Amino acid sequence: MDIARKLELLQEIYSEPAELDRMLGKLLELALSQHRLRLQRYDRELGEFEQRYGMDSAAFYQQFEAGELGDAIDFFEWSGLYELRQDILEKIRKMELFA
Repeated sequence: MDIARKLELLQEIYSEPAELDRMLGKLLELALSQHRLRLQRYDRELGEFEQRYGMDSAAFYQQFEAGELGDAIDFFEWSGLYELRQDILEKIRKMELFA
C-alpha cells in the first residue's frame, strides 16, 4: 500500500480532523525524538574530531570544502558526518514547526 493510500485510509478511520491531527502529532513527536538522539550521537562524534584536530567542525568544513586541508580519510569522515548533522538539523527544524 502506498503512502497516499495509507493517508486516505487514516482519514477514513479518523473522520474527525482533530483525531487524525493528534495521531500525526504523536508520529511526528516520535520521529523528532529519534532525530534528536541521532543529533546527539553526531555531536559526540564531531566533538571527537574537533578535539583530535583542535578545530571547530564548521571551520573545518569550510576549509576542507575549499581544498585547504589534505585528503586524509579522517577528513572525509568528518566532512560526511558534518553534512549528516546539517541535514538532521534541518529535518528537526521542520518537524518542530508541527510537533
